[in-house]
Amino acid sequence: MTTLYSDDAVAIIGVSFRLPQCSNWRELIDILADGRDCIRPIPESRVANTGQILTGNEKEGGWLDEITGFDHRYFGIALSEAEYIDPRQRIGLQLATEAIVNAGYTLKELSDARTAVLVAAHGGPHPDLFQSLSVQGKANPFAFIGSLHAFSAGRIAYLLDLRGPVYAIDTGCSSFLVALHEARNKILTGEADFALVGGCELVLGTLPQSSKSSSGLGVESMTDRCRPFDAMADGAGFGEGGGFVLLKRLSRAHQDHDVIHAVIRGSAINHDGGRSNGITAPSSIAQTEVITAAWHQAGVTATDIGYIEAHGTGTKIGDPIEVQGLVDTFAAYDVQQESCVISSVKSNFGHLSGMAGLAGLVRIIAQFRTGQIFPTAHFQQLNPLCRSTEELPIRVSSSCEPWPRQGQRPYCAGISGFGLSGTNVHLVVEEAPSTLRHKKYEINERLVLISAQTTQDLSTYLSAITNALSSTEASIDEIADILMLGREHFPYRWSCVASSVSHLVQQLTNHGSISLSSSSPSSSLSVGLIFDECFPIDIQLLMKRGETFPAFHRVIKQAENLCSGKTWTLRQRWIIWLLGHHAVLTAFGVTIDLLLAYGVGKLAAQVVDGGLEFVDALRLADEPVTDSTFDHQRLQTLLQEQAELCLVRFSRCGELATAINTLGYQSYDSERSLLTLLGDWFVNGANLDWQQGCERKINRRLELPFAPFVATYCWPETIENPAMVSDVVPRTSISNSGENVEEILLTQVREVLKEPKLTLDDDFFAAGGNSLNGEQLVVRLNEVLGTDLKLIDLLDCLDLNEFYQLVKDSVQLSSVSTTPEIETRNNKHVLSGQQLAIWAATEIAGESGAYNVPAALLINAEADVAWLEKTLTELVLQQLMLRCSLEYNEQGVNPVIHPPMQVKLVHSEVDLTKYTIATGIPVLTQRLQQMVETPLSPYGIPPTRFELLQVNFSDGVRQTLLLNFHHLFFDGWSWRLVLAALSGGKISPPVNDYLNYAMEQYTLLESEQGRKLEAFWYGYLANIPILLLPCDGEGGTASNLQGANLPVMISKDVTERLRQMAMNSRVTVQMIMLTTWVALQWQISAQHDICVAMPVANRQLKDENTIGCYVNTVIVRARLDPHQPFHVVLNAVRQASLSAISHSAFPSDRIQKLMANTSYHLTMFDFQNDVDPIRVLGGNGAVVELLDVDPNGAKYPLNLTCIEYGDELQARLEYSAALFSQDTVSRWLNIYIEALTRLMTLGEETTLFALFDGQDDVLSDIPDFQF
Repeated sequence: MTTLYSDDAVAIIGVSFRLPQCSNWRELIDILADGRDCIRPIPESRVANTGQILTGNEKEGGWLDEITGFDHRYFGIALSEAEYIDPRQRIGLQLATEAIVNAGYTLKELSDARTAVLVAAHGGPHPDLFQSLSVQGKANPFAFIGSLHAFSAGRIAYLLDLRGPVYAIDTGCSSFLVALHEARNKILTGEADFALVGGCELVLGTLPQSSKSSSGLGVESMTDRCRPFDAMADGAGFGEGGGFVLLKRLSRAHQDHDVIHAVIRGSAINHDGGRSNGITAPSSIAQTEVITAAWHQAGVTATDIGYIEAHGTGTKIGDPIEVQGLVDTFAAYDVQQESCVISSVKSNFGHLSGMAGLAGLVRIIAQFRTGQIFPTAHFQQLNPLCRSTEELPIRVSSSCEPWPRQGQRPYCAGISGFGLSGTNVHLVVEEAPSTLRHKKYEINERLVLISAQTTQDLSTYLSAITNALSSTEASIDEIADILMLGREHFPYRWSCVASSVSHLVQQLTNHGSISLSSSSPSSSLSVGLIFDECFPIDIQLLMKRGETFPAFHRVIKQAENLCSGKTWTLRQRWIIWLLGHHAVLTAFGVTIDLLLAYGVGKLAAQVVDGGLEFVDALRLADEPVTDSTFDHQRLQTLLQEQAELCLVRFSRCGELATAINTLGYQSYDSERSLLTLLGDWFVNGANLDWQQGCERKINRRLELPFAPFVATYCWPETIENPAMVSDVVPRTSISNSGENVEEILLTQVREVLKEPKLTLDDDFFAAGGNSLNGEQLVVRLNEVLGTDLKLIDLLDCLDLNEFYQLVKDSVQLSSVSTTPEIETRNNKHVLSGQQLAIWAATEIAGESGAYNVPAALLINAEADVAWLEKTLTELVLQQLMLRCSLEYNEQGVNPVIHPPMQVKLVHSEVDLTKYTIATGIPVLTQRLQQMVETPLSPYGIPPTRFELLQVNFSDGVRQTLLLNFHHLFFDGWSWRLVLAALSGGKISPPVNDYLNYAMEQYTLLESEQGRKLEAFWYGYLANIPILLLPCDGEGGTASNLQGANLPVMISKDVTERLRQMAMNSRVTVQMIMLTTWVALQWQISAQHDICVAMPVANRQLKDENTIGCYVNTVIVRARLDPHQPFHVVLNAVRQASLSAISHSAFPSDRIQKLMANTSYHLTMFDFQNDVDPIRVLGGNGAVVELLDVDPNGAKYPLNLTCIEYGDELQARLEYSAALFSQDTVSRWLNIYIEALTRLMTLGEETTLFALFDGQDDVLSDIPDFQF
């Protein structure tokens, strides 16, 4: 073999990849070691984001989860251009950047070198983005160049400023390996110093459809699975993915102490020519020839090769030909030893077309990293057409096994790529050579700088670095160098001073308690220095500062040349101390805007100003100081003129510093740590010259995590998704409005979130937003601006500024036309769909308190009865539904509005004299629950109850205001209005009464839009399964409304961690809890198709001040794969929820009809938030406490209700006592809470299996097979 660092070898120093279900080494190794098959149906979230239309006959494949996100701001691309760039090229651009950063380099370092870019251009059968665009989309000026194959390389070079050879290569399936071969040659011939090689393959356009017959070429598998070399092989399944590698000459990589993932020892390329039976048929002769040539160039023989990553497409004819080519290659070497193992990663991810070689290459590197050879998924028995390998030097990998070493020699592997067009390529890849650790720096402390593009990403990035450092062998100097000099610095920043890796890990671990900066970077930093009177400085402190900062060291050396350090007096050391710090700050690029001097400090100041030589300052240092006073008034004037100044002092208690402090100005003590000062400036946005200030280069490159990209939804209108562009005519126009869009948006956001100081720079979700109030905001904006925004538009925006741009664009595109007004309702009042659903449930089950909506306020002082009665009377006068009941007539049942009445509180007493106030509150709550369970009849008089109870305890008297309404006329939102009025707030009169709303709904449902809504729900609920929950009762159903409930204890710690996870993942607490609830249904039923009922507010802007039953119950339907990580399941539930919410205008009574008899088998998840805690009553301001008195009725078998009440997260589980025992429900409840707690610990990467590990509540008679 060649020598260790021979000059004809090329090192792979940077790697990035995104493959099905994995994008890092840990995920990749787990999949490969398990022999896992990542072929699956296209993710629902992917379909929702791209607007693709499903037929139900789609092929399964190795799908990427997400292809619509792109960090266009990072690359300086306008969103209007970015959305027309083919997603293969967008993803490729990010992966190319990641490969560079993975190597420990900045983009600037590669732009200063000759860097080649070679991209495996998309060459598969699937269309480009341009071909999928609508006619209007194709007319966009960015559309054509967005899909040109040449731009896949050119755009990377342009945006990253890379100036070497740049081109795209298309040889079909072998494209990536051919590009790697060409890049290797560019480096060895000196055309390039670095080379970026990679690309991305995706399936766009109409999705591949399953067929009962094989393709004409025999290439596509009818089972969608690739089974390389197996007897059951019937072709290749397709896969998606991409990645890049960064190459460099091995000798240079060793010299520069680069990360070396692997070494390319040799490569060769040829073509079948006329040696095959057709242009698409492979040639074993040509394959033997190219493999032999590559081995010869690498200087290896068959005895050196321990593993071969075969092309291995799993075709009946292709695999036997490839085996024959390998057998003939080995035969030339007369190998009589342990067989070489072969496999193909296509068995795991499918065939990635031109990027197939990238998947094979990272598999080889993963095997190098672990010292193992991974199994071939699906392999059981050798294809009978293959020559038997029992007596041959090759065999197919069938299990995960150790890779035996040949003495001390590195692992060596081959990798083949055979294009359908006949172009063959083979490379010899060797394990990275072990290197000797070089001498560590002798520095006691290092400044560590870390930054990202958002607060959430910074927190995630800090955690990733913490995990990476847990097993590192690098020194604190090497780590600090990479993070300071080898990373780009972003606006959101964190810093610390660390003396060791363990010290750094300790501070990183505690970063959650640190306030992360959100300052914008700025090159301007206003600094003032305080050169005070003399302060004792030890010679050792001087020398230590000189060891840390080269500029300080030069000042010391200069002073030593002028006079011996052994003879330096106290004042001379002080002058050196001051001038040394000035030199350090100047070296870091800090401009000194103000220099205040006093006493001996004036000599140092004169040296800085050029009025005195350094040698003279040292000579005069011990002369008597004649000026012992300074002008306080002038000092104050100077400081007032530069209020933004950052003052730095160099002693603890100098007279000048003391005077400045007396005037009320703060100054920074640099004696504590100059590194800390520089870190604070960095965190607050200063852009310092770290290279110049530290005067060092990176001594050793490291593979460390890097700041994540910030993905923006980026997808144009395509032929597949015209329905994503609204065909609803806007109802209003703002063409004549005096308000601009920005003002309207901020007004609505501030009202919805009750945050009057929000700006466009804020994040809606970080400020308390979620899907519920997000939907409220979107409805308001559509109402005011005439737009057709969707909740997902808000969810996909990183901040309000981005959402503002989207809203503004939507307004500009909206029509000035208005929707015709709905005809005025006649005198016949109708019930809404929600009311009909409730009425039908009560008619079936008989009278029950299950649909009572009560509240009880414990008053800690005597109530102001007159004020309460006046306030409630005004509410009843204002709100029609508070004086509404039902009546039967010949047409059926209709609402009747009664005349206004004056509210008189009903007074009664409750005797709890056996209890003190402290011990009697739980007893009172139970009594009240029993009282509110008395059914409220909706017929006759309005079903309302206004009661004031006097509660007698042994140690005092308390009053309780008890209110109770019927759900037919009242929902959870309505409580906001009632409680706001009771707290003394002013409630605006309703804009639209509920009777109008019911008629508008009726008109809508009879329209074309109503038919579209029905069509959606008909398809959404098709073949809906019955949830099989194990019941304790015999033959019971939840429809009899017999219920009970249990409190759900969610600790403050879990609540805070839930909110943090939600913020980091850009979802809501509601969505995480809902997903866990859905997963619990799988856990206790073993079913994968889960439906959960979920109430939505369903109010437009004009309905927000109206009491009534607007809340609508929709169905969230999610199909779970328990093998997937939680974040994948979370995204699926999120998309299902958004889809249901966007069609929530279809009322629950009609949804129930579509569900036939399955609705009683559903569970419900109800999440309520933005409930302002009521603390005092209006009138006399009596303090009140809201008691939990909800009735024990079961509208569903299980109903988990969660309420964000202020900072608390309160919950209860309501269940059907006819179906389940309390023990059963308690056990399920404990499993749910335990799953939430484990999720906070294990993180979103954990699977559902791991999340519920150790729980035994899966039905034993329903096996959980994974097909």
